[in-house]
Amino acid sequence: MLIDCNQYSPDQLYFLMVQLVIPRPIAWVLSDNGNGTHNLAPFSFFNGITSNPPVIMISAGWKDGSVHKDTWVNISERKNFVVHIPSGEQVHDVNNSSSVLPHGVSEIDKFHIPLEKVEGWPLPRVKSAKVAFLCEKYAIHEIGEDPQALILGKINRIMIDDDAVSQDKGRILIDPLKINPLARLGGNHYSLLGKILTVQRPDKP
Repeated sequence: MLIDCNQYSPDQLYFLMVQLVIPRPIAWVLSDNGNGTHNLAPFSFFNGITSNPPVIMISAGWKDGSVHKDTWVNISERKNFVVHIPSGEQVHDVNNSSSVLPHGVSEIDKFHIPLEKVEGWPLPRVKSAKVAFLCEKYAIHEIGEDPQALILGKINRIMIDDDAVSQDKGRILIDPLKINPLARLGGNHYSLLGKILTVQRPDKP
């Protein structure tokens, strides 16, 4: 089947893309609502883009087609945010936090998701998350006709569950099974790691 993207609406293409670009890592993003509460929302158009400086990106759109999503607003107005890598055990909290709520209403309060203060950082993190990137706004670019926000975050600190960490020859090694990362598929579907394949890289010429 060959699909001509010009023959399909943006909604149809979105529904197709999220079923084909799989599995996608999930950025579970905590940001400051500006009223003493915190927003928490999942984004699966997300990845790392550079290590010098260490920068990750998330793509955020519109809420109800009329206003920017809260994460977009919060990061634009108050630069700090926290990106968690959720584990399989957190699938229901992640799914619940995708609910569309009025701006300033906290998913954390509504769904009783425990937070933990981070010493030396202005925002807390989700207590049960095994990975948290403590980020500040690097840039926001508006992409496309809607437009969509391409949010770039500079990572200042990384918190990792001790059980998932080891070291070898000066490098930090992460056990992915201990992270048990949750991944996004299309529709209502999520996935876990499953079988891990280990393949040695080719030698450099």
